[in-house]
Amino acid sequence: MTPRAAPRAAILVLFLPLWLSLWAPARAEEEFDVLTQAAVPSHLASSSLIYSIRRFGERYFAVGIQGHILYSDDGGDSWTQAAVPVRSSLLSIDFPTPELGWAVGHEGVILHSSDGGKTWVKQYDGLRYAQEGLAFYQQLAAQDPDNELYPVLVEEMQLAIEQGADKPFFKVKCQNEKRCNAVGAYGISVVTFDGGETWENSMYRNENDNFNHMFDYAPLPTPGRYFIAGEAGLFLIADINERSARRTYSVPWEGSFFSSAATADGAIVMGGLRGRMFRTADEGDTWIVVEKPDTSSIVAIIRLRDHRLVAVGAAGEVLVSADNGFTFTPTDVERFGPLSSVAEGPGDTLLLGGLKGIKKVALPR
Repeated sequence: MTPRAAPRAAILVLFLPLWLSLWAPARAEEEFDVLTQAAVPSHLASSSLIYSIRRFGERYFAVGIQGHILYSDDGGDSWTQAAVPVRSSLLSIDFPTPELGWAVGHEGVILHSSDGGKTWVKQYDGLRYAQEGLAFYQQLAAQDPDNELYPVLVEEMQLAIEQGADKPFFKVKCQNEKRCNAVGAYGISVVTFDGGETWENSMYRNENDNFNHMFDYAPLPTPGRYFIAGEAGLFLIADINERSARRTYSVPWEGSFFSSAATADGAIVMGGLRGRMFRTADEGDTWIVVEKPDTSSIVAIIRLRDHRLVAVGAAGEVLVSADNGFTFTPTDVERFGPLSSVAEGPGDTLLLGGLKGIKKVALPR
């Protein structure tokens, strides 16, 4: 593992629109004002760029550009904008309980809600990530001077301090109201065991030597185990009890995986760059290529209540699988422009999120 000297050239110019503003340079004089300025209330929020839509209980949430967090209690017919203390674009949201939720996004921001998502506070950001990470790995290096990893991570944190809060968290996943994990660009990774009062840098627990981006989580059949999908064929098997994530090297493709889902029969389906999709039923020991039409990059996959899978492409394609992810076929769902997310709506509907905001569409049987 070696520290990065400069950003890779083939950064996430991966698909439209999911990371449209990811690599927009910040002017030094701005000093990351987005971390100190509240999101602006707007009646156009539900028509603006949305990165993720999720359902928790009977409430739907959408997160997007400029700190927008929206929620709906009528199945996505109308949306209310939450009070958010930052203008960082938000990429992922999770609620382990009806009241307690976390959202993450650009500038390494982590937000928390204790009132069901109506109001939010900032718990963490990329500036703290770099500063606390440096102190953390300096301490580990002093305690274990023979460990070659810690000096590398010390240099990585020093680089992060120089670059500022420029790295996003792509995904947050909470196992319960106390433990949550967040992962993102260049392998950034944190975990909390106390509901966000403190966040611990966890890069050293992940077998991610090249600091590849980590995009998505999905559960494995064994309780306490899940996997992480990422850049350049990255596939990690994580274990809550062992507090580690080990890489699986049998992935038959070196492209990036942006999305993943667990099937009803315990398999894993992964989708990513250039529309490629793969399926594994043995935690990555063997793989098969999913049969599907040619599409743009697969940016989201979900499992419906009836166990069908729905996958969406960046260019607006909507595909459905009725055989646990062995095959996907196109649907007649109304096109809604470039997409980044999908959620199951009430009845036979889907909620699509993307460049044009949120749209509710009928899902043919």
